[in-house]
Amino acid sequence: GAPKPRANRPAPARSPARQAAKQAAPTAPKAGAAHPAPPPTIPAAPPPPPIIRPPVVDVPLHPPAPPPEVPVKADAVGRATDLPAGLRLTFAPGSADMNAAMIDRVKGFAAILMQAPYARAEIDATASGAADDVSTPRRLSLMRGLAVRSILMHAGIASTRIYVRAIGVPPPGAAPGAAPANGPPPDHVDVTRSDMVASAPSPSPAPSEPRPAP
Repeated sequence: GAPKPRANRPAPARSPARQAAKQAAPTAPKAGAAHPAPPPTIPAAPPPPPIIRPPVVDVPLHPPAPPPEVPVKADAVGRATDLPAGLRLTFAPGSADMNAAMIDRVKGFAAILMQAPYARAEIDATASGAADDVSTPRRLSLMRGLAVRSILMHAGIASTRIYVRAIGVPPPGAAPGAAPANGPPPDHVDVTRSDMVASAPSPSPAPSEPRPAP
C-alpha cells in the first residue's frame, strides 16, 4: 500500500542560555582574513649621541685667607732646641704662648724647608694633663701645632706641605711639667722634615775602617 505521510513535528525549542552562549562565543577568523603586520619604520639617520654635561663645581676665585699671625709673648716660658731633622719647642704647662726666640727658630726652619720643595713639615704636638681628661690636653696640643703651622705659612710654606698631629697626653709616666724617663718633656712640639729621620742611630764604621777588637 502507499506509505503513510510523516507528521511534521515542530523543531525543539532551544534554551535561552544556549542561545546566549552561542552569541557570546567568539567567531574564529577565517583563513587569510588576518591583517599583515606593518613594516618596521627605519629612521633616515641614527640618533644623535647623548650629551653628558660635567657637574658644576664651584671653584674659589681667591685662595683661602691665611691664619692670623702668632703674637710674640715676651713673658712666655719656652725654648727651642735642635733635633737631627728639625727642632723641638717646649712650652709652659697649660700655655701655647711663644716668645720671640721660639718664633725666630720656626722661621729659620721654614727657610731651610723652602730649599727642599719635595719635603714636608711634620708637627707633632703634645701637652700634659690629667689621666682622666684627654680632651683638654688634645685641644691644647692642637693649639700649639696650629700656631707653629701659622708661622710656617706666613714664612712662605704652603699649607699642603704641613702636617699637624695633635697627640695630646704623651705616653704614661710623664708627670705634668716633668720629663719622663729617657724622653722629652710632655709639653713640647717637634717640627721635623719628612725626608729626614728624627733620631738616626750612630753610623756603623765603613768596611775599610778598622774595627776595635771585642
